[in-house]
Amino acid sequence: MTSLEWSIFRPKDDPKDAQLVERILPELYDVALNAFGKWLPKEAIEERTTKASLVVLLSQAERIVGYAVNDLLSLAGHDVNYFASGFLRREYQGRGLYAELNRARAALLPTKVMMTRTQNPVVYAQFRKLCLERGYACEPAGEQISPEALTIARTYSPAVEDSLIVRGVYWERSLMADTPPAKGELEKKIWSQLNVEKGDAVIIVGIRFGRMRKKWMF
Repeated sequence: MTSLEWSIFRPKDDPKDAQLVERILPELYDVALNAFGKWLPKEAIEERTTKASLVVLLSQAERIVGYAVNDLLSLAGHDVNYFASGFLRREYQGRGLYAELNRARAALLPTKVMMTRTQNPVVYAQFRKLCLERGYACEPAGEQISPEALTIARTYSPAVEDSLIVRGVYWERSLMADTPPAKGELEKKIWSQLNVEKGDAVIIVGIRFGRMRKKWMF
């Protein structure tokens, strides 16, 4: 089998990369449709991809099989690596590639704060795993949300609740045709508060705290 190839683009900083990403938008949209298993607006892919800080492509035999999009944001005085999108074609899921994509995204855009938003408990579990691997506190985690995490999340999305849940943010519908069930206890607790079919999502914030802040939290 042909080996997988990784490609890295920075559309926000490199006009040539921006042009290349714009040319492959139809392929990226196809990957997203395959991953979600249902229709979504093309604008949802175009707007966040062509001006992204980072786009990581995963290809095999010149066919794009997965990709990820990240943005470097300034929120509440912090540089934040925002994990905007991450997709794998369904036949490539379950191989550990999503975890590899996440590690690459974190390494290529290093910051003291990482953040994402999702309806998918698998994404939560993988993002939490990434945070813990890299020495970040990850919220929500079944406890009271820290003021720092809430401030950062609300700078991005003012309507976020104290639980880090945002109501109806995804066009008041589920993004996936078959959102995976929550399996772990943390995921079950969080997803019991979400109405995915109404477009609810949770914002996940990872913060690399100093020693004093860790002591305060734990």
